[in-house]
Order: sequence, then C-alpha cells, then structure tokens
Amino acid sequence: MFRLSAAAWSTALATAAISLSSPAWAQKSADMLRFAFQDPIQTTDAVADPKPETRIATQAIFDSLVWYDPMTREIKPSLAESWTRHDDKTLEFKLRRDVRWHDGSPFTADDVVYTYNWHVDPASKVRYPTIDFVDRAEKIDQFTVRVVERQATSDDLNEYGQTPIFPAAIHGKLADKSEFGRKTPIGTGPFKVESFDTAKGTVLLRNDDYALASKWRPAAGVKRMHLMPIPDLQTEIALLMTGAVDVMRDVPKDQAESLSAHPGIAVTATGGPVFFYMAMDATGRSGNEALAKLQVRKAVEMAIDRASLAKNVVSGGEAVKIIDALCTEAQADCPQNLKVSPPATNLSEARKLLAEAGYPDGFDVEVGGITGAKEVAEAVAGQLRQIGIRARLSFRTISSYRDAETAGKLQISVGHFWGAGAAPVAPLTKFFTAPSRDYWRDPAIQQLMRDANSEMDQPKRADLYRRIFDRINEQAYIMPLSTFPGSFAHAKDVVIGMGALNSASVDLNRIAWK
Repeated sequence: MFRLSAAAWSTALATAAISLSSPAWAQKSADMLRFAFQDPIQTTDAVADPKPETRIATQAIFDSLVWYDPMTREIKPSLAESWTRHDDKTLEFKLRRDVRWHDGSPFTADDVVYTYNWHVDPASKVRYPTIDFVDRAEKIDQFTVRVVERQATSDDLNEYGQTPIFPAAIHGKLADKSEFGRKTPIGTGPFKVESFDTAKGTVLLRNDDYALASKWRPAAGVKRMHLMPIPDLQTEIALLMTGAVDVMRDVPKDQAESLSAHPGIAVTATGGPVFFYMAMDATGRSGNEALAKLQVRKAVEMAIDRASLAKNVVSGGEAVKIIDALCTEAQADCPQNLKVSPPATNLSEARKLLAEAGYPDGFDVEVGGITGAKEVAEAVAGQLRQIGIRARLSFRTISSYRDAETAGKLQISVGHFWGAGAAPVAPLTKFFTAPSRDYWRDPAIQQLMRDANSEMDQPKRADLYRRIFDRINEQAYIMPLSTFPGSFAHAKDVVIGMGALNSASVDLNRIAWK
C-alpha cells in the first residue's frame, strides 16, 4: 500500500501550513471546488465509456426518466412526472413540461424516443445496453412516451433510472456518437459542462435553472466544479494537503487514517452499492483442477477472515459492512434472510477439507486483483497461505481483467462490483449470463434468474433472489466479502453528501461547502 515518505509528509505539512492563508485555500470564496480524479476521464458520456469516473460526471450532467432513491428504496419521478403500467410489457410515461436542455431548447418526447430506440438498435453497438429488453419507444404526444418491452422485465424501472436521456437534435446528428461526450455534452442535469479537456480536466457549471431539484435529486451544491486529472496518488495527497485540491476519492485505509489527523482535512466514508467479492473458477476453465472440487472451494472460503478484511484492510471504518449476498441493503430486493451464508473462518476444518479432496499439502493458485482491490487481494492471498495454499498474486487493470475474464484465465479473482437500483440484477448478469464470463455454468441459477427477471410481484421476486444467493453460497462459487464504501479525503469546509447509488458512491450535486 502506498505511503508518503516521512520527508514528503514533513514537506507537505510545512507547505500546507503556509498555504492556509494563500489563494489555494480561497477557492470557496470563488465557489470553485476542485475534485481530483486518479483515472482521467476521456468523455462525459458513460454510455461510451462506463468506468466509475465517467459515471460520476454523466450522472451530474444528464437525467433519466426515473430515479431510484436508496434512502427510501423507492422509484421516484425525474424527467417523467408519472407512469402507468398497462401490462407486464408496456409502460406509458408522462413527461415534465418545464425541462430545458442546457442550451435552452425544450425537452420533449422526441428525446426519449430517440435515446431508447438508439440504445436498442443493434447498429448502435452500445457497450453495456442497460435497456436491451426494450423492443421500441413510441411518441404518443409531445410529452407522452410509450415503451414496449420484448418480455416482462421486473427490473425495468431501475434500468430506466440508469439510462441517461440525450438530446435527439444533437446526439442524433453525430456520425460518430463517441464525440458527443467530448464535444457537445448537452444535458438537463444539475451541472452543465463549461469546458472539457482530457489533459486539463472537466469544469462543470451549476445549472441554475434545474427544474428537477428534489430531495432525492438535489440541485448542485457549488457553482463550479473542476474534475482534475491527477493519476498519481502521492501528488493527489500533496495537493490536498497544500490546499490545491479540495476532494480526492478512493483513499487507501492507511492514508485515510494519516490524513484525518491533518487540521485542515476531513475523511468521509459514504455508503453505496459497491462491494468486494472473491470468485472461484468452478468449471476448470482456467486449468486449475483443484477449484473444480466443492470441498476445495469450501476450504478456500473457510480460510478467509472477512471480519479482519473489513476492519483492517478496507477503508471506511464503521461504514464497512460484511455482506452475505452480492448486493447491499440499499437495494430493496437484496435478501436479508438467507438460509445459506458463507462459512465462518475455520483454518483446521479448511485443512481437513483440502486433505479429503486430495490436497493435503495444498495446491498452487493464482489470485488476481483488479484496480481498487489490490490491498484486499493481497490480504486474501495471505490468508490462503495459512492453510497451505500456494497463492501467487497478479494485478490487472480493469481492461486487462476483462480480457483475462473472457479468455477463461481467472482462477481466483478478487474484485469489486456494484448494483444499481432495487434489484441485484447487474452482478448476477455479469457473472452468470454471458458464457465468456461464466465460470460456474449452473443451470439452476440461470433458471432462477429468468424467473426473477420476469416476476412482477416484489415479495416473490425477493424470494427468488434469496434462492439464487443461497445456491451461490452452498456451492461456494463467489464469496461476498464486504461493502466498499466511498472513501474521500477533503478540505474540512467541504461536505460529501450521502445517498449516491453509483459505482463511485458519490453524487457530484451532493457535494457542497459548509
């Protein structure tokens, strides 16, 4: 884990003390908040590039038809003021009449119909089509849209809440749609894009005419926000300490503890839908035959001390929660009454199971960690070595992880994922639907998923999800480890608001000055 050297800390602290009265700490008076991004964004359009940093920007600039409120666990109005479900496959949305795009043009049904039909057009080649269950969107009148789905989809409203609406008159004219988020990112959201530069960063300007401001989707809390590309953690910390940056995210645990002692800096952990997991190849795709045995996978899980990981490795303090399913309590359909939970730590029983499976001296395995999960992967590998498993570590970027995943090269992978909306559809879809990503090939889970996806009765649907997660735990396919709170270090006169439901656990419009 990264640490500033003692000399670097001393120099940075001295500089910070001098800078407390300098213009660097006077950005509050100018109402310009500077947010450091370790992974610079190449666009403001998460449809084109769905990484966490881009999603943060997209949700600040664009709106969707509806909004899932994790505080009440309910679907709320957004661009649509109301909706009616005519049958299991048809919804009709009444749109707000007082919304304008950032360029001043009116928002109408044409924009929704265009966005949805573009999303589901195979020629569009949308990377992660959130509404691929939609057959078509139809304009009924200027402020009414009918959406027809190909099959009953219980999670449809949640997915509509994750789909940003684009201006038909602008996005529709672009031959290269990937240019939209870089050159003409016109939205309806709480922030406008004042400037975009991959090297200098993105400057957002508060939309003072934001018509959708509500308790669940508040107006922007600052006038301007500069999303600054600073890929080096040491540089981020030094700039925060000297007052040249106001907020940084994904702060490692040891750095968060050190920064919290600084007189001008606070550390905030936000809840959210992100969690850590440990997945094992149960089908032998990766060539590791040991993991294909249930006894071995159970032994691996018994070696893992999730409480220790949550307390000593994951940043976030009391916000870190141990979970038994691949979802969080912010999601209404996340089951809290599992009949089968991951096993408790038991090293002697783990060694016994390994011996019974034919591996009394352990076996060799690769433990792969991805960006953001390095420290957790290191700790998991260390815990596996306690029962004789010879774990070797490998670390991958998100893109190289995806390549290895689809190529069938993952043995044990430690990562993080998130689930937006009420239902845990996203992680289950990621792991168990696409053959290139499925290391379990369990027909029982796949049937239960189909049943849950079409079950419109919420209690019945929640029970189906419980059965899915019971099966995952029973077969020791994927071990949920803990929640992954957003960890932010920031100037003490900054407030990081709660209530985000995205892969970064923060909404830019919920950040404000005290």
